[in-house]
Amino acid sequence: MMNYSRIEASVDMELLKKSHIVIVGAGGAYSLITALSRCGIGKLTVIDFDHVESTNIIRQGYKISAVGKLKVKALKQEIALINPEVQFNAISKSVLELSTKEQNQIFKNADIILFLTDSFKAQAFGNSIALKYNKPAIFSGWSPKSRTAELFFQIPGFTTACFRCAASSRYKANEDEEIKISSNANTIFHAQLLDSIIGMITLAILHRFSAASDKEYQQFFRALKNSQGVIDYNFFHFKAYPLGGNKLFDKSFSNPNHQSGLFSSYFQMADAELITNGYGYDCPDCKGQLEQQVQESKSKTHAHG
Repeated sequence: MMNYSRIEASVDMELLKKSHIVIVGAGGAYSLITALSRCGIGKLTVIDFDHVESTNIIRQGYKISAVGKLKVKALKQEIALINPEVQFNAISKSVLELSTKEQNQIFKNADIILFLTDSFKAQAFGNSIALKYNKPAIFSGWSPKSRTAELFFQIPGFTTACFRCAASSRYKANEDEEIKISSNANTIFHAQLLDSIIGMITLAILHRFSAASDKEYQQFFRALKNSQGVIDYNFFHFKAYPLGGNKLFDKSFSNPNHQSGLFSSYFQMADAELITNGYGYDCPDCKGQLEQQVQESKSKTHAHG
């Protein structure tokens, strides 16, 4: 029997036990997935077609006995030993190859979807999936040489921009040929650092409608919102290297309003300004869907107020 007494001040255990998290990518997310099982998440669905390789042992957390096994199968065995109360659904298939029926079975009843792959095609496809099923989603990854990392999240009713809105320049850069980020230089400390941040944001999002008002993660989510109940800043960046090295973020990290140095971080606004830089207000993916939902949510709040 699992004893959750030490985390009950932070989390709504009844909420977590009823929650279903879908995770696309089981590589660097190993520590995140196992950590979520320790927190008492009721159901985890993990999608990954890859097998455990010897290089995964030193930077992802898999055991040497798992080499040659499908990552999702190895994870299922590991989580059964950590928390047998978790319902674990292992899908050894590329997310890009899922049929419409499979998509419905996997994503329709998800409470949040995490897209944690190093494939731009998979991440871009994930955005369309999150919008199609109207689900909260997190997109995360590392820059070259793992010197900086990013985490973008979208929540229907709370954020106005989708992943494509925020990363429109990346979509344009990948139009001719997919740009892939190597995992070279990414140690297990890098993976666990990012996984921890993803985990905390995930729990905060799950608590957005929690009735247990005394929980820390509910307060966490409330702190993300502005006075209108909207989350303006939903694109998080941090450094894992004291110097620069990522042209995309160097200018922002050198901003006097952002502390420079090791582990500097900041939340960036992903809103109409960034959308305008790419596609204008008619984003090919969301077409203003999230913006409209935020406005509707505001109207409901004012009506009840």
